[in-house]
Amino acid sequence: MASMAESSGVSFVIPCFNEAGAIEKTIRELRDVLLNTRSTFEILVVDDGSTDGTTEILGNLRLDHVTVLSHESNRGYGAAIKTGIRSSQHEIVGIMDADGTYPTDRIPELLEHIPAHDMVTGIRTGDVRAVPLLRRPAKWFLNRFASYLVKKKIRDVNSGLRVFRKQVVTRSWNIFPDGFSFTTTITLLCALENLRVLTVPVNYLKRRGRSKIHPLKDTYNFFLLLMRITMLFNPLRIFMPVSLTTFFLCLASIVRDITLLNLTETTVLLFLFSVIFLMIGLLADLINRRIR
Repeated sequence: MASMAESSGVSFVIPCFNEAGAIEKTIRELRDVLLNTRSTFEILVVDDGSTDGTTEILGNLRLDHVTVLSHESNRGYGAAIKTGIRSSQHEIVGIMDADGTYPTDRIPELLEHIPAHDMVTGIRTGDVRAVPLLRRPAKWFLNRFASYLVKKKIRDVNSGLRVFRKQVVTRSWNIFPDGFSFTTTITLLCALENLRVLTVPVNYLKRRGRSKIHPLKDTYNFFLLLMRITMLFNPLRIFMPVSLTTFFLCLASIVRDITLLNLTETTVLLFLFSVIFLMIGLLADLINRRIR
């Protein structure tokens, strides 16, 4: 039986910003792999306002099945992916970073699994994991925090190699950001909507060129995104623990006040905060259910 990718085709989007040292090799490797499958395919390379010679390299590239799209200025990783999705011809979309960190030879395996799933992700848990030491603590924390928020184990919240049905993104288009958080958003969205997701361990190779990620700034933005997406789909997951924490602090304060025979302002405020957080959470959950 032919897979969905074989019957309806696949559009691969490669967002690209200042990747002169890697982009041509990445495109050729991906194209060679896809040519060896039975899939109808296109590769959409989105130049996100590069200034290092990437634009010239792409301009001189003449390959069948490869289309180059350009932004006049740098708009962000997510914006580049969205530009590619808008221009895609097929209902199955793949994304892959331009820096050579993901093994293209694993892509056929991802495509084989997509008929039975809404998204197949190549997670960076293979034998080779060239993740910089500085980024590992933040990556560990984000994966654990994301797992808590969605009540499912997430081993790689922001992998840049995945294949998914286009409608997963288009039906929730407005929540997808223009920055690096695009992949985090689609991971959380699929988990919170209980979509069919498969993860495939892949190696993560040493990048060609310099990373565009800012560890502190982007970790902070990822954390905010996790909170926002969870607020959108499951607000009680955030407000209920806060309400319970303040309630138990209130109980502890009451015990202290009883021993002192004095009701303090701290106890009253903790009780009020507990009720307020609970009511806000219930109201947000009610609004969420009515909208959805």
